[in-house]
Amino acid sequence: MHILILPMYYPEPGVPPHRGYMFYEQAIQIARSGCRVGLAYTEQRLPKEFTWKTFRKENHFQITEENNGTFVTLRMHAWNPKLSTRAGGVLWSLLTLLLVRSYIHRYGKPDIIHAHFGTWAGYAANLVYKCYGIPYVVTEHASSINSRKVTPGQAATLRTAYKNAQKIICVGTLLKKNLALYLDNPDKAIVIPNFVDISTFRQSEHLTEKKKQFTFVSIGNLSKRKGFEELLDAFAQNFRKHPHISLVIAGDGEEETNLQNKIHALQLEQQATLAGRLSREEIARLLARSDAFVLASYAETFGIVFIEAMATGMPAIGTICGGPEDIITPESGYLIQPGDVKALAEKMYDIYDHYEQFNKALIRQSIAERFDFKWAGQKLTEIYQSIERTKK
Repeated sequence: MHILILPMYYPEPGVPPHRGYMFYEQAIQIARSGCRVGLAYTEQRLPKEFTWKTFRKENHFQITEENNGTFVTLRMHAWNPKLSTRAGGVLWSLLTLLLVRSYIHRYGKPDIIHAHFGTWAGYAANLVYKCYGIPYVVTEHASSINSRKVTPGQAATLRTAYKNAQKIICVGTLLKKNLALYLDNPDKAIVIPNFVDISTFRQSEHLTEKKKQFTFVSIGNLSKRKGFEELLDAFAQNFRKHPHISLVIAGDGEEETNLQNKIHALQLEQQATLAGRLSREEIARLLARSDAFVLASYAETFGIVFIEAMATGMPAIGTICGGPEDIITPESGYLIQPGDVKALAEKMYDIYDHYEQFNKALIRQSIAERFDFKWAGQKLTEIYQSIERTKK
């Protein structure tokens, strides 16, 4: 089978190198499962960054090709308004349609298109379907669906994107439930989780000596939705008088200054650290030398950082917000309600106080059995094959 992947974002110059890396990894696994794979990506450069020099020499809507030996990537070096606007989304979709046309001319017509995010890759895949009759599937990742922050315009876009899709792949069970509002046929929706490269996020050899040093780690975009303010409050409640216990928060975003001010207000400068945005390799090293993972999100569709952390063997605390409940088991950590600072503080203390009860090898084994990247290609290929059978 010939599969063409349409991601909404992907590694490109000027953005963090791990942005969209999971789509790259998924393409690798699909290819290893025996499919012929291509990827088409329309870059999203904002007009405010426009200069005549960059337009003339670098980004003038030209299409370039990259072949890594496993799959081909076709890029359009484009300019675009924000994709949060309908005009920007429609323009991106039309440009992606042109890019797919170029892909077909170069490499032939794919059997199936796999789009990631209904807005706007799924919308673009629907345009391709109408023009070329290529069946498509959509993997949905949008946390706005679980947090019920979908605008009427976005809802209309999702319904259009899903209308002609053969399958809607949800990365979590709550997401599947909440997608029913936008589907003409709820049976289209299935759950296939995200996956982790357990060779990158390896079993940690770090030995925890909790009486000497103990590190909680949290990773995510520094936004209100991730609950970092609540995390700092919870940490301060139980650990402010224990200088050997620390908290490292990795990520960047609009809340960075507010969080730094909160660390100062709580007098946690010697214990709590904002590490900034880290590379994939830096994240793996940080997790390998930490003791417990915690993320107090208000909404997630899955939570890749949980499986990355737990692949190293560490226990975790998450919230019942749409993703972590599919990952964390009673043997590997705790689940609390979002925004419950008291419960978060209690569970952080429980992990510290009863750390010996968690079996790091079994935590890693649980992640490997459910979320190892080797399963990604197999599960997706089964979906593609079922679509091919219906065509015949």
